[in-house]
Amino acid sequence: MGTNKIILRVLTVLFFAATPLSVVGQSSSEIDKLCQSVFKEWNLPGMSIVVVKDGKVVFLEGYGKSTYKPDGEDITPDTQFVIASTSKAFTSALLATIMDKYPVKWSDTVVNHLPDFRLYDKWVTSNFLVKDIMVHKTGFNAYAADDLPHFGYNRDEIYTLLRHIEPSYSFRTTYAYNNVLYTVSAKIIEKYSGMSWDDAIVKNIFTPLQMTSSTTGNRSFFTSTKLAKGHRHYKDGDSIKFALREDIQNGYRWLSAIAPAGFVISTARDMGNWLMMHLDGGVFNGTRIISKENHSYLFTPQTISGWDSTTVNNYAQGWTIEQSSSGRLIRHTGLAYGYTALVGMVPELKMGFAILTNAGNTTNPHLAIARELIEMYRGKDEKNWREHYLSQFMRSTARGTARESKDSIAPKRGELYTGSYFKEDFGDVNVSLKEGRLLFSLKDATGELKHKNGDTFTVTISGAGSIEVQFFPGINIPIESLTFKIGDPIGKFYKRENLR
Repeated sequence: MGTNKIILRVLTVLFFAATPLSVVGQSSSEIDKLCQSVFKEWNLPGMSIVVVKDGKVVFLEGYGKSTYKPDGEDITPDTQFVIASTSKAFTSALLATIMDKYPVKWSDTVVNHLPDFRLYDKWVTSNFLVKDIMVHKTGFNAYAADDLPHFGYNRDEIYTLLRHIEPSYSFRTTYAYNNVLYTVSAKIIEKYSGMSWDDAIVKNIFTPLQMTSSTTGNRSFFTSTKLAKGHRHYKDGDSIKFALREDIQNGYRWLSAIAPAGFVISTARDMGNWLMMHLDGGVFNGTRIISKENHSYLFTPQTISGWDSTTVNNYAQGWTIEQSSSGRLIRHTGLAYGYTALVGMVPELKMGFAILTNAGNTTNPHLAIARELIEMYRGKDEKNWREHYLSQFMRSTARGTARESKDSIAPKRGELYTGSYFKEDFGDVNVSLKEGRLLFSLKDATGELKHKNGDTFTVTISGAGSIEVQFFPGINIPIESLTFKIGDPIGKFYKRENLR
């Protein structure tokens, strides 16, 4: 009898030694302690977090304020945040629901569904598949065309302008993160649903998932009373500070133009439902939201986005799939105009999390919480992630102003640059001379052209920063055309007087 008791005690010890902390007593107080520590270490203005495990919400909390102005309110699980690029996964899921109802497949060519779709290269246009749209290997430079909204181009106009952007890489060879291609997915969604992307996401995603506080920025950015205010978040010597962002018009203009890639607004509570649906293979509360086949495809690796000696990252349909010896982490970050988000899932643990803040600069505090949280549930303590991410940020140096090349070649006479320069679909760039200053104007963007070198100038565009503008001579014409640089080449605008 005594021997049996000893064996039982040994087995009990072995069981608890091999069981993750989540089973042996992982409590919400431990998660809360972690979140409060990171919140204070990073001096965040506001944060809301949800953790789901085994089909249930096991932690849901808010910290800080929506703003530190007098009208600021406490952050709660129902406070809204712009979730920035974690919106991409919503667009891919929405497209999957369209595939479940209409004759659209991942392997279809895009032109089969959008006959007006055109890229710079005819072969690429003809062979561009639906599964290529959202996986960042089109051939563009990273963040290609991201500056175009600041000139005043809207989402439909940018879709048309894609045909003018000359790729820097061969098709399907190079990972380069991109936002504007998600407008192509939105076009397919809108064609078959018969409604806008904003309305389709409500009908097909938010409503069936009971995400009652979720919306899009196009609908609610300026009107919602529950939306936390975005803040700048920056290092100042040995401390971290935050300040309210005042450039909300720039933020809205840009986010609205790339909305399918970055303008979902949600809450921690609602994101819990989003995570539970994915962790249950596309099912929520017993109802299938996305077919098993299409849901699985959302997480099928498509493009290698990074690797080191221990980890390989692949981009799927709106998600990064991180595979390492520790297991698989499905995640995506988002950062835009004073908001930062991290959404992740660990399928083997049946666990997921969403961390939303109204501070824009870095995802390091979010990653610190996420990595520590995963180790808690795995019953391991392999690294001090809080110290790792904080020291990494504090060691980083601020981006300096790029050194301008020396003004070695004088410009031509100012009046030679003036005129109206036209390019199909882009419209007219107007260059005028006023009181000795050359002025640039294109749609909503205006600014003074500052000489750089020879026939090259720079213009500061609100929201986009410094843009290089280059003029070109023609045959027996002092100045015939111009272009401006936004990453990949967009071609030349020609003086209208020379087009006659």
